[in-house]
Amino acid sequence: MRLLPLLQSVVLISTFISPSISYDQSFTYLFNADLRAVKPRSPGLILVVGRDENHADAFKDNVQGSEYGPAREIKRFTQPTILLRGTAESIGLDNRTLANALQKTFLEDFAFLQSDFAFDKTYETWEIGLFECEAWTVGNDYPIAIHIQCAGGSMDEPRHWHNANLGYGPKDKIVDMARKALDAIVGEYAAFVHHARGL
Repeated sequence: MRLLPLLQSVVLISTFISPSISYDQSFTYLFNADLRAVKPRSPGLILVVGRDENHADAFKDNVQGSEYGPAREIKRFTQPTILLRGTAESIGLDNRTLANALQKTFLEDFAFLQSDFAFDKTYETWEIGLFECEAWTVGNDYPIAIHIQCAGGSMDEPRHWHNANLGYGPKDKIVDMARKALDAIVGEYAAFVHHARGL
């Protein structure tokens, strides 16, 4: 049981001693022959993890290439949807009104891809795009917290892209806040898909 806290302490200390370690880098193990060339930064402490420069670059290239992968293949989107949770309906958010506003904004921002949600031919599952949102509110009086979360992607990877917006305000401003958050999130996803398609 004492080994786990000791291991956590060593990792924490090594992070401060070697600030070059970060989440987006890959590492390689150093063996006895390699350890002779390592000069400890602190007496009595040798960091037994070294950065693998070549592998880190290859990893970044793969991430950048696959970041847009599924979005690149989307040819057509279904109607976007929104689901209300928490106190949303009781404070005045209407599912149908928000869904209509979401669909209108979606068609405006995705005009480069489609002008309606009708399917004129058969598509593969990776060519059909989905966009789903959820709006949560907490509270019935000021301050009302609102969280809008949307996810987009193909039918094969429906949550490939996601974004969220968190805010609070009085009851009479929640509908406008929800619409503005949805507009901003749809705009960001449209830019993402536009970039993925190389347009």
